[in-house]
Amino acid sequence: MNIITFIVFGLILSVSVGAFFALILTSGMKTGFPKVIVSIISALFFGFGLLFCMVKHSEYEVNKWNKGICPECGTEWHFQSATKYKSSTTYYYSCDNGHILETESLFQKK
Repeated sequence: MNIITFIVFGLILSVSVGAFFALILTSGMKTGFPKVIVSIISALFFGFGLLFCMVKHSEYEVNKWNKGICPECGTEWHFQSATKYKSSTTYYYSCDNGHILETESLFQKK
C-alpha cells in the first residue's frame, strides 16, 4: 500500500468511524475551539489507528500464507474448506503432511 492510498483511506476512516468516537469523547466538553481541536485530533487518531491495525492484520495473514508453502515441512498448502459464521469466513488449508492453516483471507497460488 503506497503512502497516498494510506492517507486517503485513513482520512475516510477518520471522517466516518473516527468522527463517531470523537463525538462520544467530546460530548461532555463545552463548545468552542478546544472541543474542535480535540475532536479533530481524536478522529484522526481513531481513523489512522484502525487503518494501521487493518494493514498489520493483512500483513500477518500474508506471512502465515508463506507463498503457499508450509513452513514446517516445505510442501504446498491445499485448500480444504471454508466456514462462515455471521459476517466472517475462515479458510482452511492443509499440506501433504497434515499441517493445518487457518486464515481469514482466501489465497490463490500463482
